[in-house]
Amino acid sequence: MTKFIILGFLMTENMTGYDIKQKMSISTSNFMDASFGSIYPSLKRLEQKKLICFEEIVENGKLKKVYYITEQGKKEFMTWLRAPIETSKTSAASALSKFFFFDNLSNEEVTNSIGNYIEDLTKLKSNLLDVKKMLTNHANNFELCTLNFGLDLYDYIINWYKNNINNLNKEL
Repeated sequence: MTKFIILGFLMTENMTGYDIKQKMSISTSNFMDASFGSIYPSLKRLEQKKLICFEEIVENGKLKKVYYITEQGKKEFMTWLRAPIETSKTSAASALSKFFFFDNLSNEEVTNSIGNYIEDLTKLKSNLLDVKKMLTNHANNFELCTLNFGLDLYDYIINWYKNNINNLNKEL
């Protein structure tokens, strides 16, 4: 995921590794944070794959690498951004990462992507409701509480995305 956060930041402006870490700290840290120990290896891999390049500059007597995204990097970022949002159990950070950069898509693409994601989440919630019906007489209180947490979480996420898509449509 760090790869796409970095590419997304570089879509907007050229940055040093330090700049990327600072931007993550003030913008994406609630759903995706990275240390310098993961940012710099990610930058190296992105550069090896020709998704980014860098220019060395001297600033205040210090040599700095300023990274910028290549056309290939832009293409890969936009392909990732346009791909359906994952609905796996570990996908909240992935979904929010995409949402954070949706200003790179048209309103129609955003609406479709969020609509599809809401449909997928609704199916997952429905599956969980089926599980709850089967387990109600067999599960202990902690198991039921955990199940209810999952249902409440799906409700929250679905409503959050619906509210945001409604706000987007009002702005049109």
